[in-house]
Amino acid sequence: MGLSQLRTGGAAAAANALRRALGVLWLADALVKILIPFGDRAGGQWYEQIMTAETGPPGLHYFLAWETNLFAAHPFLWWLPAGVELCIGGWLVTRPASRRALAVSAAWALMVWVAGEGIGGLFGGASSVLSGYPGAALLYGVAAAVLFPARKPQEAAAAAAEAGLLGLYWSRVAWLALWTGAAFYTALPQTGDGGLVFMLSTSQSEAPAPLRSLDASELRWLTVGHATILGITVAVACLAVGFTVFLGALPRLFLSLSLLLALAGWVAMENLGGILTGSSADVGTGPVLILLALAFWPLAGTRRWRARMRAPPGRGHCPHPSARRSRRPGPTRPADRGHCEATAAAGNRRSSAPAASSSPPSRPRSPAARRRRPASPRRPS
Repeated sequence: MGLSQLRTGGAAAAANALRRALGVLWLADALVKILIPFGDRAGGQWYEQIMTAETGPPGLHYFLAWETNLFAAHPFLWWLPAGVELCIGGWLVTRPASRRALAVSAAWALMVWVAGEGIGGLFGGASSVLSGYPGAALLYGVAAAVLFPARKPQEAAAAAAEAGLLGLYWSRVAWLALWTGAAFYTALPQTGDGGLVFMLSTSQSEAPAPLRSLDASELRWLTVGHATILGITVAVACLAVGFTVFLGALPRLFLSLSLLLALAGWVAMENLGGILTGSSADVGTGPVLILLALAFWPLAGTRRWRARMRAPPGRGHCPHPSARRSRRPGPTRPADRGHCEATAAAGNRRSSAPAASSSPPSRPRSPAARRRRPASPRRPS
């Protein structure tokens, strides 16, 4: 799809482009898993899975521990989920409007979030939007749900998320739930396994030289008591992002803020999702958060009017029902133009007709009454 088609295609074309981007992210995750058995990546991934098992919920703790030992003893087993993700990614890239592809994507993402990520480490008590909240797999499922195509195209949608099956209201409810949850977990004390300090300490020992120096400077700043200040500040920003986009107030400004938060967490805290160190099986939460923000981004030329502009009849305005339902003023369509011409002609005929007298019509007199009335005398000439 070319850039010109994306500009003129509206929300449907933007949604197709974002579904293809989601497929590319699945392909990138598959490539990361394929490379795990080579070099030192298996050891790093084994350590990451141990951390996931320790912070997992009580019911899944033993299953995650067994899964960790299995994949550590046989690293090539990572190619099995990689094959599934290769199929999903290729399916979405070639058939972006396929409802089955998005349903399979959402189901697989939910399975990975529970069985592979231990429900995103949310039961560990330390999670943040800067350190991977709520788990990349769950964000893949949310993206598939938001971009799930509707059976009937919604031409009046102002964003790609509004053109999907969830529509305007429920897509914004999903966005609000995501960011209010991010605010709650980010405001919690970032201590213990999974916290910002622990995550930076682990990443500093594994990251390349440029990222290692960045992690060291961040770690020095956080260890002097700034972790709580950072958490509360980011939590307030998350609440602002969630509620303003839900209410439709200044969406571009606060969606830009969400893009900044996602990019900052992905680069500065997650070290590009750990793809350079072998300590992750996906590309992280940053890219899919950016994709979700773009799904809610208002398209060019789709300004919502709070008041309808009215003009006198016969001066470029026609009170046609389709014109009253339009979101913004613009040139009338051929069907509306014909209706306007017929309305104007009818108005001209009404205006050219003789005006009726406002007084009630007089009653005709009977012949007897006319005979009884004396004749008026004639005046002499």
